[in-house]
Amino acid sequence: MMVSDKMPTSALLEIKTGDQISKDSIHGTVSKIEIQETDEFLQFIFSLEGAQQIVVRKLKQVC
Repeated sequence: MMVSDKMPTSALLEIKTGDQISKDSIHGTVSKIEIQETDEFLQFIFSLEGAQQIVVRKLKQVC
């Protein structure tokens, strides 16, 4: 599955360990997921087997 900043947050939240993901030239199997939250954005950090990481930053929607 290709991931990007343009993906809906709900789709990013559905990614589980063991899933295959890719972004740009990085791809692999998710071994750990960390979500960091600030006032401005959510940052999804997907650790892959083999010590690579894919980071996706989503701006929070302000109503």
